[in-house]
Amino acid sequence: MSTETHSAGLPCGRAAPAPPDTAGVEWLIDNANAYRALIGAIRRAGATIWITQLALDTDCVAYDVAGAGEAGVRIVDELLEAARRGVEVRVLLNASLLLDTASTLRRYLAAAGAGRVRMRVRGVRRFPQLLHAKMVIVDETMAFLVGSPFANGYWDDARHHPRDARRPMRELGGRPVHDVSTRLIGDAARTLAATFAELWNDADDVAPDDTERLPATASQRQDALSPVVVVRTGPGDDGPMEILPALLDGIATARQTIYIEHQYLSSRPVVDALRRAVAAHEALELVVVLNQIPDVTAYRGWQNDRLREAGLLDHPRVGLFTIWTSAAAPRGRRRINQVFVHSKVVLIDDRWALVGSANLDGVSLHSYGDDFTGVLGRRLFREVRNFDVNVVVTTDDAGVHGVVRRLRTGLWDEHLGSAFDGAEERPLGGWLPLWRTVAADNADALNSRDRAACGGRSLILPYSACPTPSAQLADIGVLLAPGTIELCFNPSWLEVRFSPNWVRNMFA
Repeated sequence: MSTETHSAGLPCGRAAPAPPDTAGVEWLIDNANAYRALIGAIRRAGATIWITQLALDTDCVAYDVAGAGEAGVRIVDELLEAARRGVEVRVLLNASLLLDTASTLRRYLAAAGAGRVRMRVRGVRRFPQLLHAKMVIVDETMAFLVGSPFANGYWDDARHHPRDARRPMRELGGRPVHDVSTRLIGDAARTLAATFAELWNDADDVAPDDTERLPATASQRQDALSPVVVVRTGPGDDGPMEILPALLDGIATARQTIYIEHQYLSSRPVVDALRRAVAAHEALELVVVLNQIPDVTAYRGWQNDRLREAGLLDHPRVGLFTIWTSAAAPRGRRRINQVFVHSKVVLIDDRWALVGSANLDGVSLHSYGDDFTGVLGRRLFREVRNFDVNVVVTTDDAGVHGVVRRLRTGLWDEHLGSAFDGAEERPLGGWLPLWRTVAADNADALNSRDRAACGGRSLILPYSACPTPSAQLADIGVLLAPGTIELCFNPSWLEVRFSPNWVRNMFA
């Protein structure tokens, strides 16, 4: 077991509170919070639970939920219990060559004696496209846009301990994970239910005797003036491509601050839109939190090339950051690790948000081939797109004032720590001075001999385009003195470029 501590079960209560604003939106920062809300909703489901996921491992455990104890509860067992009490459970999973957990789940359910009437599993086989949308819809009235696949390597809470026995090495090299999920009620939830029904009915990995077709549960036509709008990407000539236009429209309205935290930033249209926005508006600043070593190896080069070509790596009004974490270790050392950013968040001027499953890359937005530089890759993967679902939230309507700001301040409180006082209004000189000061102070603290200087929390550091964690730290002036710092994740130059885990983690 890990030598680091974690809290025992945090109660989720007898009933989940309603989302805190009239838009029906609740932000769930980090997967411990998301799982707690999700398990509570599953336990209260009265009629239906519908799920789409990239992966659902049968051993995936939710910790820190009511009654779970130290061992936590398996998500699949919670679904089985719901089915046994009469809830209709439908699970739609990616089932392609690259990633298929549907077959394993079917075997698990058969061994558990689950009746097919109450719990059905279907798969989507559209290689090379993936079912990347991660939704849980309860009783067609409440929906979760879940940040992560249901796999144990994505477990984490806001403390992001450098090493945690509950988080295996399998998916991400044991790195802590930062993610954002969203709970929705109202029209957006009903639209997501209709989206699920469409995907369920079109599934191509279906048991021979499974002839069920779900009726359309709600119109997918939405009011463009609604404060919450569902946007999608899908494969094929007739597949929706709504997320990219929505994002480009949002960026074009930015005047003060664009905040991005994302797994990848390789989309040429998105990077170009950011470049043009910063050039057009002298007061506009861009704060970006990214992974320095993405899980899919090609993305590091693509991301750095896009940022460099656009002049964003060293632009005075652009701040690029990454997240690390630190804790005391035995024998007077400090243990540090990179935090893997899995969230997909774009926030603009505290009044516009885009959150969901879509990465800022070609395959989630418009065309995987567009990420490539070589002619072969561009042709081979041209127009290849995943199934993705996001929501656009706007605060122009007085009834939802503050919902976007609430997400920003919640994230910044975690990333900036005590240096961020929760101020809602942008300072006269912008937000970047605060971010840069905190990042520089964190680098100095890692060089300190005082183990408690930055222990027990996550911390932002300046982004580096160097290839390995040790080189990235050296690039920002952090010295890895022998016997003082234990670097938990430190792949070699070769591993960074040719990671053996890329198939398991592709596009997650």
